[in-house]
Amino acid sequence: MATDLDFLRDLCAAPAPTGFEAPAQEIVRRRLSAISAPTGDPLGNVWADVVPDGTPHVVVTAHNDQIGLIVTYVDEQGYVSFDKIGGVDAQLLPGRNLVVHGPGGPVNGVVGRRPSHKMTKEERAKAPDLHEQWLDLGAASRDEALALVQIGDPITFPAAFLPLANGRYASPAFDNRAGVYVCARAFEHYASAPAAAKLTALATVHEETTLMGAKAMALRWQPNVMIVVDVDFASDDPGMDAKKLGGEVRLGAGPVLHRGAASNQALLALAREVAEAEGIPVQIKALPGRTSTDAEELMASGQAATLSFSIPVRNMHSAFEVMQPDDAEAGALLAAAVTRRVAEGWTDESYVPRA
Repeated sequence: MATDLDFLRDLCAAPAPTGFEAPAQEIVRRRLSAISAPTGDPLGNVWADVVPDGTPHVVVTAHNDQIGLIVTYVDEQGYVSFDKIGGVDAQLLPGRNLVVHGPGGPVNGVVGRRPSHKMTKEERAKAPDLHEQWLDLGAASRDEALALVQIGDPITFPAAFLPLANGRYASPAFDNRAGVYVCARAFEHYASAPAAAKLTALATVHEETTLMGAKAMALRWQPNVMIVVDVDFASDDPGMDAKKLGGEVRLGAGPVLHRGAASNQALLALAREVAEAEGIPVQIKALPGRTSTDAEELMASGQAATLSFSIPVRNMHSAFEVMQPDDAEAGALLAAAVTRRVAEGWTDESYVPRA
């Protein structure tokens, strides 16, 4: 089936840094509600089920928060100080347009720092710390700035969905709206031809800071199979080394299956078999240690056989991450197909490791 670019664009347009995920989660709610009534919790996690009485219980999940910043102070001249939410690279900010999501709506600002002409050679050679930068709203006083923004307001890069060559796009929110797209589309694909398994699509919150959304769901549920989808570093640009990344990861070559600590090996083998049978392109990456994703928290529930895979992106955690949406659609097809296969002949011992 064709990639639903309108849905991916809508997801990427929603400003939703950690702690402020409601706009993006509302898009997920509307999408899932066409099939099943979504449910949520006070943290902001959102999920829905297909075949609610089925066995086994499979969850396909991705986090819906993005990196961002937060207003921390406004000085007498109306300049705004800020701190980061998640992994924002301070050296990428000077001179950029940022958007404060204030009580009256979005407010544009430009990040300032001391001009390089007025720095020493040593100062010019180092990246500026956040406390050396400020956001200029154009306000002339603290009162004028505080009429536009408040302490604690979230800040994001401006929403974008820029078409590039070869079917690729750039957006600041592909981490992890690409993964959320996979979950919602997998839900739709599975619902169009369901098997015996119960499938839950879950969009989590707070991944970029504390993994709290996944921690809460690990306590709430003990599913049989967990498919965790995030983004991963593509190796096909001049700044990356495939040998250091754990393998070649290319845009347009399909989702990246993690082989190592992040996945149950029998489930991983099944996913590779399903991908080959269905003609779904996949890539393999060695992952010897931490995933740095929700997968670890969800695996800690101790019940679920877990499959971790990712969608390759370039320029992760920047104002313009680059991906190929076909990779996300392939991931959705894979997750739906794996769900159908795990339902065949299911037992509680199906994915218990054996020598």
